[in-house]
Parts: sequence; C-alpha cells; structure tokens
Amino acid sequence: MNRARVPSGDSSTMGALLPEALLDVITEGVTVFDADGRFTYLNTVAERVLGASREQLLGRRVGEVFPDFHETPLGSAAQRALIDRISITVEAFYAPQDVWLEASMVPHGHHLVVLLRDVTARRLAEVAQEKSASRLSLLQEMTAKLSAAVSTEEVGAVLVRGAKEATGATLGWVGLVEPEGQALRMVASEGVPDELMRQYARLPLDAQLPLTRAFVSGESEWLGSIADFEARYPHLAEFVRASPSKAGAYVPMRAKDMSLGAITLAFLEPRAFDEADRGFMMALAHQGALAFDRARLFDREQTARAEAESLVMAQVRARRELEAVAWRQRFLSEASTLLAGSLDYTTTMESLARLVVPELADLCAVDMLTEEGRVEHLALAHAVPERLELAREVVRGNPIDLSSEHGAGRVLRTGQPEWYPDVSDAALATLDRPSRVMTMLRELGIRSFICVPLVARGRVLGCLSLLQTVSNRHYAEADLRLAEELAHRAAFNVDNARLYREAQEAIRLRDEFLSIASHELKTPLTSLRLQLSLLERIMSPESLARVSGKLGGAHRQVDRLASLVSTLLDVSRIATRRISLELSEVDLTLAVREALERLREVFAQAGCDVTFQSWEPVVGRWDALRLDQVIVNLLTNAAKYGQGQPITVTVEADQEQARLTVRDEGIGIAAEALPRLFGRFERAVSVRHYGGLGLGLYISRQIIEALGGRVSVDSRPGEGSTFTVELPRGGPRP
Repeated sequence: MNRARVPSGDSSTMGALLPEALLDVITEGVTVFDADGRFTYLNTVAERVLGASREQLLGRRVGEVFPDFHETPLGSAAQRALIDRISITVEAFYAPQDVWLEASMVPHGHHLVVLLRDVTARRLAEVAQEKSASRLSLLQEMTAKLSAAVSTEEVGAVLVRGAKEATGATLGWVGLVEPEGQALRMVASEGVPDELMRQYARLPLDAQLPLTRAFVSGESEWLGSIADFEARYPHLAEFVRASPSKAGAYVPMRAKDMSLGAITLAFLEPRAFDEADRGFMMALAHQGALAFDRARLFDREQTARAEAESLVMAQVRARRELEAVAWRQRFLSEASTLLAGSLDYTTTMESLARLVVPELADLCAVDMLTEEGRVEHLALAHAVPERLELAREVVRGNPIDLSSEHGAGRVLRTGQPEWYPDVSDAALATLDRPSRVMTMLRELGIRSFICVPLVARGRVLGCLSLLQTVSNRHYAEADLRLAEELAHRAAFNVDNARLYREAQEAIRLRDEFLSIASHELKTPLTSLRLQLSLLERIMSPESLARVSGKLGGAHRQVDRLASLVSTLLDVSRIATRRISLELSEVDLTLAVREALERLREVFAQAGCDVTFQSWEPVVGRWDALRLDQVIVNLLTNAAKYGQGQPITVTVEADQEQARLTVRDEGIGIAAEALPRLFGRFERAVSVRHYGGLGLGLYISRQIIEALGGRVSVDSRPGEGSTFTVELPRGGPRP
C-alpha cells in the first residue's frame, strides 16, 4: 500500500479534471465517490470492472450496492484516504467479479477519485510461478530424501509420504513388480485403510484396475471425477462413490527403460489434472523409480554384506560396485562405438586393443583364425610402450598351438574361455616352452590372465587375450563377464566385416561376369544378325516371301536379345562406375519425336494413342545416345503398362532446365513400391504378367543423374503414372 499527501480541492466531478469523452477511452476504470460514499461518476471501463452500469450505481452509496464493502481491503483503504487526505494504492480480491483489482485512491476536494485496474492475469501468473517454484523446491527436497534412502522399504516410505504431502492427496500407495513379473506388490502406503491394504497387498497385472493398467501400458491414468471412472472403469464406479476419495492419479515408475512399479495418489474432491500437475507427479514417480532402482542393487548385496562386514563397510562396497557397473557400461559403450566405426576389422581390432589397455589390461592380444584354419596374430598393445617389443618377441617365439590343453590354443579350439585369477611362477614352470621364451614370459611379469573366444553364429573367429603384468590387479569373475561381453561385440563386428567383404566380392564377381558375358554375347549376336541379313539377300523372292514372317520374328528376337545384352552391359558399367558420356548439342524435342516414330509399331500393338506436346526446339548439352535410351525406356514402359489407354508426352523448358513428362493412364503403381521403383532388378508388378529384367528405370535414373538431372514419378493404382525427367540445359557439372 502506497501513501502520499495530496492538497485539498474544490471540484466535485471529474468533468472539472478531464473531459468525459477522454475518460471513457482510457484503459483504467475511473470512479468518483462523494464524502457520503455515493457514486458520482464512473467511466465505461469502471462499469465493466465493477460489473454494474452507471444507471445502477450513480447516486447510490457503495454500501447499498456492495454491503460488505467497508469490511474489505478496498473499503478500508477508501476510508483512510478520505479521512487522512492521502493517496493510497492497494491490491485486493474483488469477489463480485472474481477478479484482482489494483485501486489507486486519490482524495480530491470532498470527493475520492479511484483508478481501477484489473491485475488478475498478473496475480494468477505470480501464483503459478510461486506454485511452480514451490513444486521445484518440493521435488528437490524429495530427491535429496530419496537419495538418502537405502532399502526398498525406506524408498517406498519416503516416496509415498512425500508425494502425498506435496500433492495434497488423502492417501498414497506404491507397488513394485514382483520378480516373476506377474503382480504388483505393495511396499508402502499412507492413509490406506487396513481393509484396503489387505485387499490390495498384491495386485495381479491382469486385474482391470487403473494402477495395473498404468504399469502394463506405461501410460499414466488420470481419473479426476466419478464420471471418469464410469467412462473407463465402470465396474469401479460404485466403489468410488462409496469411498471418500473421488479422484485418483495412477502413475507408472520407469527407470532405464524398465517398468519397476506404479504409484497411486487419491484425492477427496474431484479435480482436473492440468499439465503442471501431471508433470509434477510424473517427475515424483521418476525420481522414485530411480531410487527404487538403486535400492534394488542395494538389496541384492544385503546378504553378502551381513555375512562379510559391518553395515558401513557394506555400503562402501555397494557404492564401489555401482561405480564399477557404471564404468563397465561406459567402457562397453566406448567399445561399441569404436567397433561400429569401421568395417575394416584389422584396423578396428588394433584400436580395440589400444582401448582395452590400460583400462582393462596391461597387455592385450587379438588373434584370428583364417579360412584355412591357421592362426593369424592381428593386434598387440601394452600399457608400457617400452615393453611392447618384449611382448612382440614373446608372441613370435611362442606361436599358438591349436592342440594345446591350455591358453589361447584351447580357447580357439573349444570356444570356451580361460580365466586364471593368479598366475604364479609355479604355474609358468608347467609350460613346455624353450628356456628363452620362459625367460621372456617371466620378464613380462604375468600376474592374471583371461582369454575369451570371439564367437559369431556358432563359429569361433578368434580370441581376445587380456593380461595383468605391471599392475597389482587380479581378474575377478566380473572381469571375465566383461571380457566375454566385449568379445561378443567384437565378434559381431568381425563377422559383419567378413560378411560385408564377402558380399562386396560376390558383387564384384557378379558385375565382372555380367561385363564379360555381355561382351562375349555381342559377338555371336552380331554374327547371327549378319547371317540373317545374308539369308535375306541370297534367297529367291518366292522363298523369301514364304519365310519372311519367320525371318522377321528372328530379327525381332535377335534385337530383343541384343537389347538385353546391352542392358546388362550398362548395369555392369554403372556398377563399376565406367559409364561414359559423349556430350554434344542435342534437341530434346527432336529426339522424342524420332523415338516416337521408331516406336510407332510398339504403340500400335499396345493399342495406345500418343499425344506429343511441344512447341519449339529444346536444345541442351547432353549425350544423344544415352538420352535416347532414357526416352525409349520411358515410352516403352508407358506402352507396356498403359493398358491401351492414351499416352501424353510433353517437352517444355526454361532458360536453365528442360523437362520431359510421360503420362499414361494405365495400371498405376502402389505407394509402397514407389521408393524402390528405380532400384536395380526392382519391379512394381508381377513378372508373370509383365516381362523384363527390372533394369530399364534403374539404368535411366543412372543416366539422368550422370547428366546432372533427376527423375521422379507420381502414380496411384488404377490412375496411371507420370514420369518427369528434369535436365540442366548446360549439361552435367564438372
């Protein structure tokens, strides 16, 4: 409340201060009271703010209109302003209109001028901000308490008590999924009657209840009223009517992509769960899930801790175990990223060995089995670079024997890991090795040893050997499990790399075969075509007339076979990136017109009428023969699938681009087939009904892209297809 002394005045109306027309357009409400508290003036905004018209208020005392006015903060401030002759600004809630008002009261003569401003939006924003800050503080407090809780029971008690207090719920219930995954078991509750506690101590997951459904689906259930229960759970409506709680929130608890349980919060009165409410409760559930996840790990160690040492020491060990788990996950994540980075497994294994040292071993070796069954040493790394040469000497002087009963040879032969937590001098002495090798082995100082196989698809690909030499660490079973997981991921990478290499080699051989076969087939085809031509020349007219139909068919079959051979040769050239272009000035309009003329018989046999739309030459720098190949492919495609319907061919251009459009009204193409339409050997229709190799559109696309252009298709089943080719008139970019 602000106060300031003001001089007395003589004016009794606002007209003496400002014109009424001006007062009616200002954004604040203006009203004037006389000394008896009568309304003597109010502007349009004041009418709206007060919720009453001038006719209802002018000349009437404020106490008549608003009986409780003098007991409100606004009434008290008005009295003080008139009595003490001071200006006062006050904010107060105005109940008749359900709004917050800022009232600036200024005494003027025997009157009191009051300026009114609706500040409801600001006050609501402040309340929302305060509520948000309060919830954030509560969430932080809950997080701290949950972090301090150790066991499942402690976490449950902290969570349900804190959630109930933070949300204003009347009762809370927390359930965790049982190890068998068949039911939720109550671990903590607040405000739940004993009868309900017994009834809901264990809830089968197939029970038609909001809590079990929230857990199974992973989606929260927000039931703000009995109507919501009737709509979603009609079998519970009577139960809810009879219970004191009329609304409920049922939120799953998830951590690390795993559902751990769910929490119930029930409320006395119906309520609408807004986004802020939902977000806050879901955040509470998430923090609870993280705490339960930590508590689970703690609970697993309870028995061992009780047998081994005091509670304090057990907590230290559990914390160290958690740190070790986190480190293992980080290590495996780094290894997976490294393995996924390349398909050259030789380089990858060398990088993997450097990653393992010194994180997991002082010395790491990777050995692989070749296709012939020989052992190939692939990678070696040592934590002390100066001792790496000594390790190489040991590897050279101690080759792996696949018939050995111990070590890497046995692992490669059997696919079973070997683990020696402690390697003593006595154990080394049992090895049958030359004295020079034994000396180097002792010099290496091997203290602990793990060797795990690299197995993929049931086949041993190699082995990973880990040794502790310069450190005092000894491998435990957890290290063996970590090494096995690392080897599993490495084997997967090696297997993929080999499969990729084999696939690439197969593709290379196939393309090489296609290239050789295409070249070899051209020679007999050329000879056959010459023989047919020679037959036509040497035969008498009468004989030629008798066999002309068969000779024509032979020519067509030779041409078809030559076309197929050329197509295969093009595929081979594209695959080996040996497609060549001979660029020159080409008129696209003329090229299309000539192709249409050559294919006149094809369209006639298909029963398709062709309309060609072009008004001028469209000249660009392209390869004439390759462009003709594209045009013929698109036109024959339209004839083949046009079902005897009209075909429209259009050539148009601007200064930069030329565009060829081929539209048919035939069978069309299914949406799912469009993305693969331009792939090699891909077909959008059954080969039983339509012939061809599925290469025409693939080759066309490769030629178009080589010319710097692009091709697209727009089609729907039963509505035909439109192929559009766009080419830069200046030719492909260098």
